[in-house]
Amino acid sequence: MSRSARLPHLLLCSALALGPSLLPACGGASQDSVTARSASDMTAEQIDADPIALLPASPIAVTNVDARAFYASGTLGPQIGRLTERLIPIGEEAGFRASRDVDRVLVGSYSMQGVDVAAVVVGRFDEKKIAELARKHTASSGAGGAGGAGGAVGQPQGAGGQLVESTYAGRTIFTLNNVGICVLTARTVLAGTETGIRRALDRIKEGRAKRAIPDWMLATLETPGAATALAADLSTQNLANVSAGALKLDWLRGLQKVRILGNFKEPGMEVSGNLTYDTPEGAQTGARGIESANRLANVLAVTGLVPRIQNLDIQVASASVQWKFGVDDQALRNLLGAVEKYAF
Repeated sequence: MSRSARLPHLLLCSALALGPSLLPACGGASQDSVTARSASDMTAEQIDADPIALLPASPIAVTNVDARAFYASGTLGPQIGRLTERLIPIGEEAGFRASRDVDRVLVGSYSMQGVDVAAVVVGRFDEKKIAELARKHTASSGAGGAGGAGGAVGQPQGAGGQLVESTYAGRTIFTLNNVGICVLTARTVLAGTETGIRRALDRIKEGRAKRAIPDWMLATLETPGAATALAADLSTQNLANVSAGALKLDWLRGLQKVRILGNFKEPGMEVSGNLTYDTPEGAQTGARGIESANRLANVLAVTGLVPRIQNLDIQVASASVQWKFGVDDQALRNLLGAVEKYAF
């Protein structure tokens, strides 16, 4: 696939790579329509004012990533910069360099018909250059849907699909294999699946882009100083028979809420979190499950593909499990090196 034709898919990948989704998205009801309606559109100033408000309602999981904190990391910054540039290899031809121009990434995971994702990328974007570059390898589907069958106009060899330009809710979307981007302003870009983007655009078109995320999720996302934060509501999920291959993850049974924070601290990064269960007994089982997962992770650490966990601390209070651990710089560098080597 050519560098320019991969723009929509890779921009979304960068959002997810900066804040990897640690949990599956499934189930859950939606409060947002996927049908555009006539109403007052939001101004650029309103769109830029609150990126969280652009995310559709009722997420299963939301992630906030302070991209600048990752890039500024003394030891990890260069590797993360290289990795992101490879994920978004459009370079200066579109006036864009992820390690320079991306400040923040918000990702919401939903379920309507399968897994849907809506991501808000905050930074600096040249809408005209991005559009011109995309259109060199785009077939127009006309107004209406964001999919549609395009011709072979500009179809690069080995692209694996046709990059399609379409209009929805008065804005241009570029999609490839159900993944797309929509440049809203010079500061804000939407990325995600077609449904995820459309739901966000509906809110903007109708002028109702107000925060529609539970307060406990918002508090997690806005934790001061956190380089990355994730919150997930699993209360509607059936986790009774979750497994990883042959390994049964019984300790996930009864898990209701997940909060995870990541910060750059000695020995490299500190990860902390809180798991809320439906019963105190479930929390006790959860704590034992975390201990087992820690032992397994440290056995696998000899491969270099899994970082060694250090100083694991687990505290149980009623139906909640609080935990934290550290991962050293060298282990994180090895992990990123493996991603660079095997993922491309």
